[in-house]
Amino acid sequence: MIAAIGAIAGFLSTVAPLLVQWLTLRENNAHAVEMEKLRQQGEREKVAGQVDIANAQVDARQAEHIYDFASGASGYRFVDAMAVFIRPFVTLMFFTLYLLMKVGLFIYAVNQGYDLGQVVKLLWGESDEAVFGAIMGFWFGNRVIMRTQGMAATQAIMQKGK
Repeated sequence: MIAAIGAIAGFLSTVAPLLVQWLTLRENNAHAVEMEKLRQQGEREKVAGQVDIANAQVDARQAEHIYDFASGASGYRFVDAMAVFIRPFVTLMFFTLYLLMKVGLFIYAVNQGYDLGQVVKLLWGESDEAVFGAIMGFWFGNRVIMRTQGMAATQAIMQKGK
């Protein structure tokens, strides 16, 4: 019996350090794998940031190029004045016409005795939403679309690594 206890104790004294060494090695390997994953994720984020910067630079150059045609004077004061004047003038005229039409519809609705729900439906319909969306899209939509496309490139890079 003592021999069996001695054999078991001898076996455990040999196996215990090996078990501790194996557990330590396993923990170190898990740590190394996690560190490598974090390093790779950092590299992906670095590349994604570089792509975002490149997209922003391209957008800036494109915007400069788009409006480059109108940056120089033609040499004729009347032509230059009309080039500066016509777009805001047309915009204001159409806005004024739209506003007058809506005021006329409001006056008509009130004179006909429509309730508030009917007036709102009459003054703000699907076509009004479309006009409003087109105006907002014209003034602000290009930037949103360009940022979304740039973010799509960044997300594609980030998704690739996962």
